[in-house]
Amino acid sequence: MGSITETVERFAQLHFGGHLADVSFRVNPFREEDKTYATCEDPTYTQRIAEHLDGSGEGKTLGVYPLWKVNGVWMVNWVAVDLDEGKTSDVHADNLQKILSAKGIPSFKETSKSKGYHVWVYLDQPIAASIGRKAMIGACRIVDVPIKEVYPKQTILPEGKIGNCLRLPYPHSRSTGRHEVYVPDVSPPTFYDAESFVEAAWDNRVSLPVFRELVRLYDATEPKAPQYSGGDRNDGEFYGTARKIWDQTTFEDRSAAMFAFAGSLLWQGYSIDATIDWVRKLDDRLGKYVDRAEREKYLRDLVESASTRVEPREKT
Repeated sequence: MGSITETVERFAQLHFGGHLADVSFRVNPFREEDKTYATCEDPTYTQRIAEHLDGSGEGKTLGVYPLWKVNGVWMVNWVAVDLDEGKTSDVHADNLQKILSAKGIPSFKETSKSKGYHVWVYLDQPIAASIGRKAMIGACRIVDVPIKEVYPKQTILPEGKIGNCLRLPYPHSRSTGRHEVYVPDVSPPTFYDAESFVEAAWDNRVSLPVFRELVRLYDATEPKAPQYSGGDRNDGEFYGTARKIWDQTTFEDRSAAMFAFAGSLLWQGYSIDATIDWVRKLDDRLGKYVDRAEREKYLRDLVESASTRVEPREKT
């Protein structure tokens, strides 16, 4: 049996998730009898980690499923990207580490089983899986790193499902130079031993406020819905919803009224600029944005948002 040392305890805490799986071999991963699962909350979890690291007992190589649930919310303790893109994997891993470092986020580059790499980020507290995934995708997009293998791969799990696992670093039965983590900024390239890696990862866990800043990158790079540019009308002969709103004097929700007004005008063939002009005139009466310094930005954002919801009417 492997002994429970501080290194083992910390390795276990760094990689805590929902389930562990034996990934030493898989005859058929879809056949229940070929799966070996245990929850990370099982009392034997830390002991299993010890055996993964030192090869004691059955010496199984383990993978971890990141999602676990707290008060109805799916959480993760770490995020990672699995890069297996052939010769470009090394470049992708380095570029991802550079953008993360620029944002004040330490990361760890591990050689995977084949010729690829895993890039890990460890958090000082659990975070919602949805935020963790968005944050890592945002960082990847900025430097054109493929996002098909961003962990967690799921942000919620159906009943009875456990998601996708990622192999843990430093299995005892690894090949030389595989599943080991590089020491940063060292030439020639040098690997941590398991104990030094755990110490570095533990000391460089990322605070949630710093990590959440990556979500800004996700929002900035999220593909936008196609925008309907409208037609070329700018007259005052509108009808339907737009006319009803224009003729009304009071509204329970002024923002909703202005949004519906904009959508109706766009549907009737008004251009974006003409719609903004008419929405401005409506706002003069409603007083929603009149006194705001960024009024024009609010009005344009409202109209452009409405334009993503409009299906242009067929011309007769």
